[in-house]
Amino acid sequence: MASGTERMAGSGGTRWAPVRVAQFFTGELDRVFRPVLVEVRARGWRAIPLSLASAALIAIFALLQHTDPGWWLVEHVAAVYQALPIWLIVLRLPLSMFAPAPDLPAWGAVAQVLVVFGVAEVQLGRWRTLLLAVCANALTTLSARLMWIVSAVLGVGTPQIDAYELDTGPSTVVVALSVYVLLRCRAYILLSAIAVAMVLETVLLPNLAGREHLVSLGLGAAAYLIGDRLPVALRDRRARRAV
Repeated sequence: MASGTERMAGSGGTRWAPVRVAQFFTGELDRVFRPVLVEVRARGWRAIPLSLASAALIAIFALLQHTDPGWWLVEHVAAVYQALPIWLIVLRLPLSMFAPAPDLPAWGAVAQVLVVFGVAEVQLGRWRTLLLAVCANALTTLSARLMWIVSAVLGVGTPQIDAYELDTGPSTVVVALSVYVLLRCRAYILLSAIAVAMVLETVLLPNLAGREHLVSLGLGAAAYLIGDRLPVALRDRRARRAV
C-alpha cells in the first residue's frame, strides 16, 4: 500500500503537468506579444504602419465590393482565378492578398491582418514582413496553379472546379508570418496548434484554400530557416575558420 507521502507526491505530480503546460503557454504568449505591446505603447501607430495600412486596405476593398462600380474595380485589380492567364494572375497578385476572401467575413480578415501583421512587423521588421507577405502570397497562388495543372494532366490534385473559385485574401500570408514568428519566439505550443488546425481544415473541409494553407506552413518554416538559422550557421562557420 502506498504511503500518504507517496500518494501526495503522485497527486502533486498529476497537478504539476497542467501547471507546467500553462506556464509554457503563458511564456510563449509573453515572448510573442510583449515586444509588440511595448512598441505600441511607446510609439503608437508609428510602431505598426504596415499593419494599419494593410488592414485599412482590406476594409476599403470590403466596402467597395458592395457597390457595382466598386465590385468592378476590385474584380479587375485584385480578383484571382486559376482559370485566368498566368500573366494576368501575376499582375493582380500584389493586391489579391487585400481583397476579402469569399469564405471569411471582412472583419475577420481585418482582425487577422491587424494582429498577425502587427506582431510580425515588430518581431521581424517592416521590410522582412512585407517581403515574406508578398512572396507567400505569390508562391501559394502559383502552387494552386500547379495543383490545377497536375489535376488536368494526371487527374490528381485540386478539382477543376477550383479553377473558377475566387482565390484572394490574406489567410495564406497570415499563416506564413505566424509560423515564422512562432519559430523565432520558440512558441512551439502555439505553432503546433496552428499546424493541427491547418491539417484538420484540409481533411475535414478539403478545398483550395486549405491546400494553400499547408503550403504556407512550409513557406513560413523555410523563411525562418533562410532568414534566421542560415545566417547564424554561416557566421558560426566563418568564426570556426578564423580560429
